[in-house]
Amino acid sequence: MKLPYQIDARVPEVVAEFPWTRAVAAGSLIAGAYLLFAGRRKAALAVAAAGAAIAVLEHPETAREIWDKVPGYLRAGQDFMVRAEDFVEDVAKKGEKFRQALTK
Repeated sequence: MKLPYQIDARVPEVVAEFPWTRAVAAGSLIAGAYLLFAGRRKAALAVAAAGAAIAVLEHPETAREIWDKVPGYLRAGQDFMVRAEDFVEDVAKKGEKFRQALTK
């Protein structure tokens, strides 16, 4: 991020080259996690969304790639849930058969 000449002339080089957007995004995501653990869900969501928006400003091409992959992630999550549900049903059926075998 390049500062205007008037500001750049007065700011030390270390401060001018510091990735402020990355620091703000990371700080807001950490603050959002803290608020979530503290039980303040709405505030956590707002702070995390602000951090994500700032991160998107720094790397819009990465955000677009992630956005394009979201349907695949959702599909994979749904497939996982279906498999987990089938597994639990299978375990429940086998448990019932086992209980019936023990009572005979």
